[in-house]
Amino acid sequence: MLKLVTVGIFSSRMEAEVVKGLLETRGIKSIIMADDAGGMRPFPIAYVQGVELKVMEEDLEKAKEIIGNK
Repeated sequence: MLKLVTVGIFSSRMEAEVVKGLLETRGIKSIIMADDAGGMRPFPIAYVQGVELKVMEEDLEKAKEIIGNK
């Protein structure tokens, strides 16, 4: 069973997209989870809980190392 874990919480989708791109260049797949209707509601109220970037559990340590999140 695949398990996704949060590697970071960001204040905007754009910030999360940049980090997602960085991880993908290093071979780590990730997914963005945000309550913003898939980017259709990019208003600050949509990000009250933040924009989560999730990776596979087995990639968590490597992803943290890459983004500097210890």
